Amino acid sequence: MSTPTHTWPIFHWLLSLFLAASLQANPLARTPQLTVELIPLPLPPSPGQPFTVGLRFLPEPGWHIYASNPGDSGLPPSVDWKLPPGFSASALKFPFPHKILTPPLVSYGYTEETILLTEITPPSNWPKGKPFTLRAQLDWLVCKEACLPGSATLSLALPAKPNSKLLPSIAQTLLNLPISEPSFHFTVTPSTHSVDLLLQGLPFALGNLTFFPDNNDWLDEFTPAQLQSSSAGLHLILPLQKKAHLPSLLTGVLLADQPWDSAGHRALKISVPLPPLPSASSSVNSSFSLALLFAFLGGLILNIMPCVFPILSLKALHLVQISGESPTAARREGLAFFAGVLLSLLGLAGLLIILRSSGQALGWGFQLQSPPVVWLLLALLFALALNLLGVFEFQVLLGDLASKSPKQGWTGAFASGLLAVAVASPCTAPFMGVALATAFSLPPLHTLLIFTSLAFGFALPVLLFSWVPALLSFLPKPGPWMNTLKKILSLPMFAAVLWLLWVAFRLSGTSSILPVLLGLLSLTLGLLFYGQSQRSFPPPRLLRLLGVTLTLLACLLPALLLKTAPASPPSTTSTDRLAWSESEVARQLAAGRSVFIDFTAAWCLTCQVNERLTLSRAEIKTAFREMNVAFLVADWTRRDPAITAALQKYGREGVPTYVLIRPSPDSTPQLLPEIITPSIVLEALRR
Repeated sequence: MSTPTHTWPIFHWLLSLFLAASLQANPLARTPQLTVELIPLPLPPSPGQPFTVGLRFLPEPGWHIYASNPGDSGLPPSVDWKLPPGFSASALKFPFPHKILTPPLVSYGYTEETILLTEITPPSNWPKGKPFTLRAQLDWLVCKEACLPGSATLSLALPAKPNSKLLPSIAQTLLNLPISEPSFHFTVTPSTHSVDLLLQGLPFALGNLTFFPDNNDWLDEFTPAQLQSSSAGLHLILPLQKKAHLPSLLTGVLLADQPWDSAGHRALKISVPLPPLPSASSSVNSSFSLALLFAFLGGLILNIMPCVFPILSLKALHLVQISGESPTAARREGLAFFAGVLLSLLGLAGLLIILRSSGQALGWGFQLQSPPVVWLLLALLFALALNLLGVFEFQVLLGDLASKSPKQGWTGAFASGLLAVAVASPCTAPFMGVALATAFSLPPLHTLLIFTSLAFGFALPVLLFSWVPALLSFLPKPGPWMNTLKKILSLPMFAAVLWLLWVAFRLSGTSSILPVLLGLLSLTLGLLFYGQSQRSFPPPRLLRLLGVTLTLLACLLPALLLKTAPASPPSTTSTDRLAWSESEVARQLAAGRSVFIDFTAAWCLTCQVNERLTLSRAEIKTAFREMNVAFLVADWTRRDPAITAALQKYGREGVPTYVLIRPSPDSTPQLLPEIITPSIVLEALRR
């Protein structure tokens, strides 16, 4: 049946009306936790003159969003404007927030209706009264017990009149914006436990004062600030955190009960130079001296780590062989080993300094968060294990650690120093955690000196054996048994290979199986062919070339193919352990539970030893349940800036790190040693 002709105009009119409605600006978005709206302000747009629009947030009861400085956790709202050609937008302007205290964390945010303002400037040639549309891509984080990210695309057709019901909120927001007033004079005097913010020449009373810092790493928000008057003026005594590092400039917002000006603004921006403590230099020197000592001791202890000890053992046996024939060669090899250790440690430290200065959140062991690096280390240890079994000899790269020839020892000793650091880098020995944390809180020169002390401690046993021949008398005399020992020492190398296979699987998931298996097969064949070519004289060139080619392919192809797989969601099947997050820490503390945080990583051998020998024991699990302690696991296997920041907050730069936090606001986090025993953990829990 055909449609009557006279119905087409009506159909076209309805279709046009529908399309117009669908294209109309949509300034409002709702979620179960939050309503957000793009609103105009009373001042209409004029060509070339900035006008203001607002982003109105209305959280549901119990939820909150964050201020420009969110504090210890959270993210402030952000907006990406899509404007007509020639228009520009200023940064968001935030009214003063309030403090959200969830010990031991403090956040700054808003729990009620909040309007963030932005100035939009049209081009000077824009016709007055001509309509246009603003579009805002908005992102936010809204939190209660959990934190949920949100986003919306809002649009607003202008010119438009503001909602009359919102005019009081807009007026209050304008009064709540911090102002800058140069007529007020501030001075700051730091002391050991507090900062004295002095306001001089104040002609009127302000009532109570609250300070919101732009950087809250130094301010103890859980100790009340004190307000005192003296002949000099009004003092606000701000308490410091323990071992706080004061900024050179004290910046933030000072909120008063009474307004600072006749308009009624209660929030004042301040920026005051903060002089160093008189004893700061001596304190830094003391911390630096202690870090040097701890780095030396930590480097010394690294020698007994399971993956390092075989290299040290072979080097010592090699020195036994050559010291009787050439003491000079022994000393030269000791220095070469130290040079390899020093160069590799300073290289790691320098790279870490550069990356951190560029804004990347990295810590000790960061290189093993990369699947290609894990594969290269795995291939190196596998090749070294085959070398110890006698499959091939490669004096330069693998050092031929048990060779008799003193002429070939220099490069081998240097290479063994590089190798020792490579296999030791995932470990954090006792004393090293404090030393590394101090190192990266000091200027780069001090950092490099601390790593030099670490290198000296690490290389000291080899240096002593090479320069004090009398010590070699305590070691067994050379003999055929050394070849048997080499084969025995290949076993921990193969164990380290299995461990790194597990790490590669954790980083790259099932996609790593095929590249790794093909890589190991190619590497085995390549080294077998190369070793076979060494048994003939002259060596067959084709066989040697085939061996080298397969070995290079084995190293390069998996390194190019392996990628970091997305982190799998944390398992919820176990009630004994929970995935770490700052919000989870706050939730458990708010529930009255103590919190034990296990900062760990699959590539950290010390972490795995502590897990097997201590944390997995039945009596430890029972103690956690009976004492109602929440066990949180912060898995740093993959790069995670939040975990890196948390480690630095607790004064550490690597894993393992164990932190026990009690729900009392007055308690401070308790750090356990890097190597833990059941008695250490139980004693910490019972305190």
